[in-house]
Amino acid sequence: MIKFCCSIAAWGILLSAFTGSIAHAQQTGETVPMDPEVTIGKLPNGFTYYIRKNTTPEKRAVMYLVNKAGSILETDEQRGLAHFLEHMAFNGTTHYPKNELVNYLQKSGVRFGADLNAYTGFDETVYQLPVSVEDKTVFRNAMQIMRDWAQELTLSDEEIDNERGVILEEKRQRLGSAQRIQDKVMPLSVNQSLYASRLPIGTEEVLKNFKHEQIRAFYKDWYRPDLQALIVVGDVNVAQIEKSIRAMFADLRSPAQPKERKYTTIPLTGKNQFLAVTDAEVATTRLELTIKQPGATIKTKTDFSNILIQSLFNSMVSDRMNEVARQKNAPFLSGGAGFGKMMANLSGLSGRVVLKPGETEKGIKAWWTEIQRIKKYGFTEGELQRAKTSFLSNVSLSYKERDKTPSESYVREYVKHFLEGEASPGSAYETALYKAITDTLTLKGFNAVIQSYFKDTDRDLILVANDKQKDSLPSEATVLQWMNEAATASIAAYEDKKVLRTTLLDSAPQPGTIISEKVIKDLGITSLELSNGLKVLLKPTSFKKDEILFNGFSRGGLSQVSDADFYNASIAASLVSASGVSDMTQAELRKLLTGKNVSVSPFISETSEGISGGAADEDLETALQLVYLYFTSPRKDPVMFSNMIEQARLSYANANKAPRQLYSDTLNAVMANYHFRKMQLPEQQLNLLDADQALAIYKNRFADAAGFTFTFVGNFNTDSIKPLLVRYLGSLPALHKQENVKDLQLNYPQGRVVKKVVAGKEPQAIVTLAFSGSFPYDITTSDQMKALAGVLNIRLTERLREQEAGVYSVNVNANTRKVPSGEYMFGINFICDPRNVETLILSVNSEIMKLKTTGVAEDDVVKYKAGYKSSVERAFKENGFWLNYIASTLLNQEPLQQPDIKDRLQQITPETLQQTAVKYFNNANYIRAVLVPESN
Repeated sequence: MIKFCCSIAAWGILLSAFTGSIAHAQQTGETVPMDPEVTIGKLPNGFTYYIRKNTTPEKRAVMYLVNKAGSILETDEQRGLAHFLEHMAFNGTTHYPKNELVNYLQKSGVRFGADLNAYTGFDETVYQLPVSVEDKTVFRNAMQIMRDWAQELTLSDEEIDNERGVILEEKRQRLGSAQRIQDKVMPLSVNQSLYASRLPIGTEEVLKNFKHEQIRAFYKDWYRPDLQALIVVGDVNVAQIEKSIRAMFADLRSPAQPKERKYTTIPLTGKNQFLAVTDAEVATTRLELTIKQPGATIKTKTDFSNILIQSLFNSMVSDRMNEVARQKNAPFLSGGAGFGKMMANLSGLSGRVVLKPGETEKGIKAWWTEIQRIKKYGFTEGELQRAKTSFLSNVSLSYKERDKTPSESYVREYVKHFLEGEASPGSAYETALYKAITDTLTLKGFNAVIQSYFKDTDRDLILVANDKQKDSLPSEATVLQWMNEAATASIAAYEDKKVLRTTLLDSAPQPGTIISEKVIKDLGITSLELSNGLKVLLKPTSFKKDEILFNGFSRGGLSQVSDADFYNASIAASLVSASGVSDMTQAELRKLLTGKNVSVSPFISETSEGISGGAADEDLETALQLVYLYFTSPRKDPVMFSNMIEQARLSYANANKAPRQLYSDTLNAVMANYHFRKMQLPEQQLNLLDADQALAIYKNRFADAAGFTFTFVGNFNTDSIKPLLVRYLGSLPALHKQENVKDLQLNYPQGRVVKKVVAGKEPQAIVTLAFSGSFPYDITTSDQMKALAGVLNIRLTERLREQEAGVYSVNVNANTRKVPSGEYMFGINFICDPRNVETLILSVNSEIMKLKTTGVAEDDVVKYKAGYKSSVERAFKENGFWLNYIASTLLNQEPLQQPDIKDRLQQITPETLQQTAVKYFNNANYIRAVLVPESN
């Protein structure tokens, strides 16, 4: 990702320099410099550090400890222990015994999983810790935690054995069709290299039985300073951080005789491979292609040129394939291809075509024909120019936001720099370099480069299908014959159809006027009423340099649609979105909008209809023109409608074969109280859907602008935006109907409901428990419920994961609503061993009973409040938060006022949460749904 540090003046100087030297740079492969804004150092013991000051978000920093040690370094007896060791980092260090590390950080506002986390790959293990810099003690302790992770894990026998069950439950969560297919495909994909037997999750045999010394040996061998780096990016004093790192990490020691850190590669065999894989849960047949090539780390200007070409190539291939898939009677459901980095030392061209039932040959030939068309003719000048324009538009937008780049973005770059040596030259340099490359890149040169992507060797073809098709699948010889026939057939060059329009509107609409204007000072909002009755709220911010988000809605939505029209209404907004606007198809609209940072989407929900979107400042007028057209000139595309129906019909073909899908459908039906409006559209209704009726309903829902309220949040000038608003929003037609939301009594089911779904073969159970009911909605009660859910999540994680090792994770949520009537639901979800379902449900109910009888622990309330406060403080600096807050407040018809988080948190106490638990965990309305395998 592009980073930003230099001024526009510096950018101009760099651009001038690069424009004159890019050809030479591509020939010499000149190495690009490191971003001067980052401080990089190495201690005498080999420990590396990266430090950068960055104030987005303010008063926070992100720390990563990166280890060049992953599962590829394991012995056969250690398979899975690199990942196991990652878990152990949270189960005892010198300064934080047992679970004290997690407890301490949670009380400091760091949420386990959401903030505090880690991952293990084949070649690395990375620990992440975002932390506030306001509390100097917390920040210093966070640095100590990094030091502990580096070389001071306690790895006690007891904690190792306690964690075995958690790891096995994490492994259980991955069971299913995707994992079974991966197990078969992986050896071929990595050419039978060591990677095939070193998946980070490991083997069940090792995880259950490894001796404690094996994991300690891995830690001692590979967690050493010459293979480690600390990355600190945030609102920090660089010199002070560097001083602290030198003081704290200088005494890290390597073994007396360190093992050589060898890097495993995947050999290119020069051969082609084919594999057909079937599984009972595969919904659609697909062919996957991989053409492997030697990979390259991005270090030089030539590498950047190659990355740019790959990006342009991928964009244009995507457009080509989408165009085919959108045709009438399209030969395949979807297709694609792209060039990029793969595993280890490889890059390559990867592709996939998802086939229609009974049309395997037709689909493969059509997809391969498009690949061959590109290989034979390349792309057109128009395609390349559009791809260039889009690419540079995104680069330019990122450059404008250089001062608002999140610290996480920088950290991820430095992780790649440490692990792979990938270049990180800084935004100004990178932007100028891309501009220079793009300016000098010709169609002839581009098409010549991409020819290297189409090798005839080192090609893998994987055919994936349902078990029922096992005996009818084509052989390797047959697939190759089809591909050869497609390649040798007469293939015409691609015709790039020109867009006849150059503007969205033939003429600007007659503007309305502003009839009233008020200012809500506490929120910094200006409220306008336009002459057609439409209301607008404007909240200027400086969170992003060039981002404006908006949402416009009217109360009513699907609740105002009759039962007879409901199914057509439910697809109306999707049909319009897929069809383009006015006299332009979606494809034509995309071409016309090339290079513009605009996103506009209509919606019709249960309670409202509206349009949401966003734009860069210079493209806001275009976005408003689209809003105008979605109101006044929506269209239906018969081909897109036909494709939507076909896609929906195919989704039913194997819906009952995938256990999780079957469980999800059953659970949704139960939660919906079996009301057709909240359930999946029945297959038999597909033939009754009518595009004309859907469009008519859409037009009806958007016929009255007087009922709409639009909110704009972002970096704009209130006075400057007004002329655009009165022209494109003030000119919308109005009927002044004053609709509201109808209460159709679409409530959660009453009483106790128990559902057991038996499906699948894997030893995996899914459990959902829910407590629901009606209540007189108010924000205070809603806050109490959500806090109670947060506290229960902490308690169940401690009980079900840490004490009983029965789950990898548990999720507790509280959903509340005011419109159309007050209703709540507490939901509890986890995956476990089918043999443990009843025991774990008893444990859940036991913890809920404790909340009701003995109350809530003060420590748990402190943890919840700290995490909530931290997350909300960050959200307050995001345009999206304010847009959603304002829109939801208006939908609920509540007064707009500055959220007083401190006051709201003060109202949450152990006593109030116990009272909430007693009142709302009342067992009157209780849902228990469980998925168990067929063998259970």
